[in-house]
Amino acid sequence: MKKKLQGLGPLMLLFSMFTQAQMVSDFEDLLLPMPPLGAYWDGSDLSGGFVSGGMYFPNQYSGYWANGFAYSSVIDSVTSGFTNLYAAKPASGFNGSSNYAVVQPYPQAVARLNNVMPTMVIHGFYVTNGTYAYNSMRDGDAFARKFGDTTGTSSGLPQGSYPDYFKLTVKSYVAGQLSNDSVEFYLADFRFTNDSLDYIVNTWEWVDCSVFQVFDSLKFTLSSSDNGAFGMNTPAFFCIDNITIDPTVGINGMNRNNDDVYVFPNPATDFIYFNKFDTNGKSKISIININGQVVIENSNYNVEQGIDISQLAKGFYSLTYATETRIMYQKFVKQ
Repeated sequence: MKKKLQGLGPLMLLFSMFTQAQMVSDFEDLLLPMPPLGAYWDGSDLSGGFVSGGMYFPNQYSGYWANGFAYSSVIDSVTSGFTNLYAAKPASGFNGSSNYAVVQPYPQAVARLNNVMPTMVIHGFYVTNGTYAYNSMRDGDAFARKFGDTTGTSSGLPQGSYPDYFKLTVKSYVAGQLSNDSVEFYLADFRFTNDSLDYIVNTWEWVDCSVFQVFDSLKFTLSSSDNGAFGMNTPAFFCIDNITIDPTVGINGMNRNNDDVYVFPNPATDFIYFNKFDTNGKSKISIININGQVVIENSNYNVEQGIDISQLAKGFYSLTYATETRIMYQKFVKQ
């Protein structure tokens, strides 16, 4: 019996992690001074990066913040220019929180798991523009043009604002291999035929990254319609908060997505069921919405009754089912 328990040690640890809450990099665990307008960490201590919520965020500092990630509580949503590059346009973190991260991904920035597990499942994160980039796109500055401005454009353009954009692209790595999938989010978009639809993001918006499923690193890049001889003119900064990952299903070499175990029906309206279910020992089921929130947790699954999803909103969901010997991860649609 003793040898059996030792052999199950990694799975027991995994099951223990499954019973814990999701891991969220919200940066509230990082200490900052508290002046009236907030403060920031830019890497000047030469530590090379920081950890929050199970992820490591590298920083390159060479007498100034050159690339990667910083964190901030600055609330100045008004002041334009480079001196205010650590401020988020909403003047707070997501949902009014104090801290958030500022990202300078030019040419790219890569955040990775902090040795918690080899891989995990990524649900997504919240993103917004920094005050520096937002005001530059809104008003123009010495380097960048005002978004939508037709001044100086070729005469062949149609009437209306210039089709500017500022785009964030996210890709994932697993064991050094870059994913084929990518997630794109427009921090500003002036490409609409109807100019009244043009926008520059100034609120925290959710970016769904569930297409990646398992990951060990995330790569962020920015692109813009406004470019010059030395590259992108739009300030290459954005803000990120509440990166939500799942420590329960990112498993290498273990039974994660099983062809022989699945939920049905899919799509479903009222109840979902497992075609097979381990009735011996402990088990736990979690259902997670596209915002990374756990909406159902169940430690007493009834094979005959199934899982009642009738109160869930219509949409896509992720489901994890863990026992002491296996873990299963699937997606389903609530109609």
